[in-house]
Amino acid sequence: MPAPLVGRKFGIHTVPPLSFEQARTIKVVGISGSSRQQPMMSKSERLLDRALDKYRSYGCTAEFIRLKDLVIHDCEGNYSENPAYCTYPCQSSMKYEDDQMQVVYDAILGCDILILATPIRWNNHSALVQKFVERMNAIENQYSWFGNQMIKNKVCGLIIIGHVDGVQHVAGNLLNFFSWLGFHIPEDAIASWVGENDEDTTRDWELIEKNRYTKEDLENLVTSSLQLAYNLKTANPDGAEAKIL
Repeated sequence: MPAPLVGRKFGIHTVPPLSFEQARTIKVVGISGSSRQQPMMSKSERLLDRALDKYRSYGCTAEFIRLKDLVIHDCEGNYSENPAYCTYPCQSSMKYEDDQMQVVYDAILGCDILILATPIRWNNHSALVQKFVERMNAIENQYSWFGNQMIKNKVCGLIIIGHVDGVQHVAGNLLNFFSWLGFHIPEDAIASWVGENDEDTTRDWELIEKNRYTKEDLENLVTSSLQLAYNLKTANPDGAEAKIL
């Protein structure tokens, strides 16, 4: 008797890309949440860079932001004192002259697709991503407190890399967060890779490059998010919130 199939079957699920004419209307922003000191030292960032190149190859406009390169002050918890104090523009953006969180706000408000890349840090996302999450409360609170929905018809996806099996935990936290902001989640929302227990990170990129499942997931993340973003744009050309049936 043949041996039973073990694990996921490769190549069964693929998402077709948009045409160039369709994709050229889509704006993508990729945000790296790694704290590595030099560009492209981070494996999550290298996969993000590869995803952005894929978007560009289909005709999209793609922007890259590295959180580590920006001065972003901590959230000071104005909401905890009074929800009405958590405003947009963020109080910290106005309080600190060197704060650059507005760069992130502008990129997100101007995009159709947001891809966030993070390493796993003790079964969670990075500290930089957590700072980003907390500062985005000023956007979320515009709708929940002031009735001003700033995130409409936008799509988000994740790239998660690490050496502990925390992908689902990190993804669950972040997709919950993006859902509260108003983002739509595509069918294939996550590309990930988890390394060996020996935590020999010097071999990570070599192993990632050989992992056909990670490559397939990255391709499907790009094409799935494109499909959803295009459908949302064409169904709502005036920017009104989509009615998904």
